[in-house]
Amino acid sequence: MKKNGKKKLAAVLACLLAALFIVQVPVQAASSVSCSKLYDAVKGKCNKGAEKVSKKSKCTFLSYSYRKSVEDFYYATDSSQVYCVCIVKAGSTSDAKDIKKEFDSIKKEKKSDSYLKKDEKKLVKDARCGRSGSYVWYICLGSKSDNKKAEKALKKAL
Repeated sequence: MKKNGKKKLAAVLACLLAALFIVQVPVQAASSVSCSKLYDAVKGKCNKGAEKVSKKSKCTFLSYSYRKSVEDFYYATDSSQVYCVCIVKAGSTSDAKDIKKEFDSIKKEKKSDSYLKKDEKKLVKDARCGRSGSYVWYICLGSKSDNKKAEKALKKAL
């Protein structure tokens, strides 16, 4: 009887471990979305603004102190840095919170820049900053409704 009890216990533990593994796999897959794929979702909602930006190899949107906590990013902007998309995957949730604060302060600074024209200031005012888990974004691709649509598409792609 003791052998059967041990076999049953081992079988139950094996089933539990298998169930935990099965439940865990989709969670890991969902958290590994590349920032360029997220940009593709955004681009589909804001074609006009997305046509004005081009991908940059360095994330100059963030100060150097924040760049070291970035795992992945997609950064595209126009020559005047008004139309802009910056999607960042931070190394941790706490890093993402700090980067979100940085994005908020960048948006605030850009709204008061004297070199921007009146219509450009409106675009910056309508920009969207957000965070979900370890992902952070700044989207300024057009009107307020365009930016909201792009943000919604990004959230859906996460």
